[in-house]
Amino acid sequence: MASGSTTIYSGWGWDEVISTAVLATVLLRKGYRVYIEFPQPSEKKGLLISRSYAVGITHKDGAVISDSTAIDYIPEKKLGIVIRYDGEGKGDVVMRFSNVASLTESMLEYVQTLNEEIKLPEQLLKDLELMNRGGGEKLSKVGRTLLKALKMNYSSKDFRKVMYSFALDVIKSRSLRIPEEIAREAEKYDEAVGLAEKIIEEKQFIPYGKLKVIVISSKFSRDFIRNNYGLFKPIAYDILTKVCRNDGVAVLVQETELGHVIRVCLRTTEVSFVKVISSIPEELSERLLITLRGNHIIIKFKDPSESSLDKALELVERIGTTISTALEGKRNVERGKQ
Repeated sequence: MASGSTTIYSGWGWDEVISTAVLATVLLRKGYRVYIEFPQPSEKKGLLISRSYAVGITHKDGAVISDSTAIDYIPEKKLGIVIRYDGEGKGDVVMRFSNVASLTESMLEYVQTLNEEIKLPEQLLKDLELMNRGGGEKLSKVGRTLLKALKMNYSSKDFRKVMYSFALDVIKSRSLRIPEEIAREAEKYDEAVGLAEKIIEEKQFIPYGKLKVIVISSKFSRDFIRNNYGLFKPIAYDILTKVCRNDGVAVLVQETELGHVIRVCLRTTEVSFVKVISSIPEELSERLLITLRGNHIIIKFKDPSESSLDKALELVERIGTTISTALEGKRNVERGKQ
C-alpha cells in the first residue's frame, strides 16, 4: 500500500469534478491522503502546480506545472490525453485515449493503467457526452438538474465541493439520487428563467430601434434588474442567447468580477462583425480587448477600473446605433423592392 499525500487541482465543470472524484477514489484506495483544489478559471494563469495532479488544467491555461501529471480532454478530436511534466515544467504526452466522449471517460481509461477500475452509471456518462456536444435539450432529468445548479453557482468554489461530494457518493453507491442542496439550486435556476421572461415582456432593456440591449448589473437604473441581479447574473448568457435567437441580433452588458463586459450576438447577415467593430473609435479601441467567439463579439476594457457601467453604455450607444442603422437600412431596401 502506498503512503504519502497528493493534491488534485480540478477544472471548473461537472465533467472535471466527476473526473477528479474518480481519480481521488483510486488514490485513496492506494493509501494516499488526497487534497482537492478548485481554482477558478481566472486563477489558472500563473497557477503553480507541483508534485500534484491536474484534471482539466494544463500549461495551455497559463498554469505553471512541474513534477506533475495532467489529464485533459480535447472535445473536437474526442481524445483524452495524459501529460507528464518534468521538474523544469516541460510536458510530454505519455498516453492517448481515442474515441472517448468526455474527460471522465478519459479518466476511467487512465485509472485502469493504475490497475484500478471505477464503474459509473451509464446515464451519467451519456449526460456528460451531451453536455460536451451542447445537447442540453436531450439531457436526462438528473443531467438537467445538475446543469441548472451549476449555472446558478458558476463562480462558487463552495458549490464545487458540494458537487464533488455528490460525485463521490455516485461512485460509492452508483446511485444518481440528487441531494436536496443541489435540487434547491436547480429550482433557483427555474425561478430566474421565469423572472427573465419579464425583461422582454416589460421592456426592461435599452432599445435602439429594433435592437434590444440587455443590462445585467447591480448598478443599472432599473429596479427590476437591480433587485433580481443575483438571480439574473448566472443566466445572463442564456438570456442573451434566447433574445438573439428570436431577433437575430442582441447585445448584453454584464457586470463581472473584472468590471462590465459587452457581448454582441449576431445571427443575421444584415449586420457584419466588421461594421460593429469599426464603429468603435480608434482611440477607444486601443483600450479594449475585442475577441470573436462563434457568432459573438466580446468586448472588455483592458483596465478593469475603466469598465464602469457608464463607460460600457457609452460604448454600447455607438454599437447600438450602428446595428440599428444597418437593420433599418436593410428593411428600407426590402421595402423599395416591393
